[in-house]
Amino acid sequence: MPSAPASPSHVSVGFVGTGIMGASMAGHLLVAGHPLQVFNRTRSKAEPLLARGAVWHDSPAAVAAASDVVVTMLGDPTDVEAVYFGSGVPGGHGLIDAARPGALLVDMTTSSPALAACIAAGAADRGLAALDAPVSGGDVGAKNASLVIMVGGEEEAFERARPLFALMGRSATLLGPAGAGQRCKLANQIAVAVGMVAWCEALAHARAGGLDPAAVQQVIAGGAAGSWALTNLAPRALADDVAPGFLVRHILKDIRLARQAATETGMEFPGLEVAERLYERLAAAGRADQGTQALWALYSGRSAPPGASQ
Repeated sequence: MPSAPASPSHVSVGFVGTGIMGASMAGHLLVAGHPLQVFNRTRSKAEPLLARGAVWHDSPAAVAAASDVVVTMLGDPTDVEAVYFGSGVPGGHGLIDAARPGALLVDMTTSSPALAACIAAGAADRGLAALDAPVSGGDVGAKNASLVIMVGGEEEAFERARPLFALMGRSATLLGPAGAGQRCKLANQIAVAVGMVAWCEALAHARAGGLDPAAVQQVIAGGAAGSWALTNLAPRALADDVAPGFLVRHILKDIRLARQAATETGMEFPGLEVAERLYERLAAAGRADQGTQALWALYSGRSAPPGASQ
């Protein structure tokens, strides 16, 4: 685990959502000495953090009541809305209602810009601060504290959060008011989704021409075609490793959010439409909970999960 930058004060941090990425992100805060309050829908996923000293709470509201800063890392906008506004969550109260006076709420889920603005407005009504701060870097970035953090909100709130961001990522950039972080993340996801199609098609072309796709991957990753996905995800796919760093169903969620935003601004993104169709086929083949690199299965003739009938 990388050494953590020093934080000026060990504020109590609440973390709601300790899944594939959230567990590592919360772990960095714990290592740095912050008292850590946690809740996750499935408690077993939080057990490693509890064994290291984190404190379990039975609801997001209970986490908020015990924390100076609350970080959320959830699955989709529906989860975010429920947790912040209290609809259908354990305890019946949302983070905004339950938070300590003056608390800072930081949503690091990839979500909707409009929802981020609603959260910020609701928080302000109670004298709270809120940031939308989605991340890029996947499970590797979360484990290595090398995430790229894209932030929307007020500068004062951003400065309060900066020491925590430094523990979880290699960069954090304030891009504008509430919702700006989410808009930047959707731009990121457009590039990611279309880029995944690009390397799959490149390696499929190589394979069809009798070349070893693994050898081609190593060659072109070092040139103008290089990308994070080609370097990190393509080798996993070629080795039939579909363990999730980022789930197929989550990239589909992000694609749909991006397409919705595009519609609102009158834009057309044909590349994104192709990526959506392909990932929908992958999900329909039973691969929704695999990593996004499983897209290679559509090009290698293995569209069903390993062990399933073809």
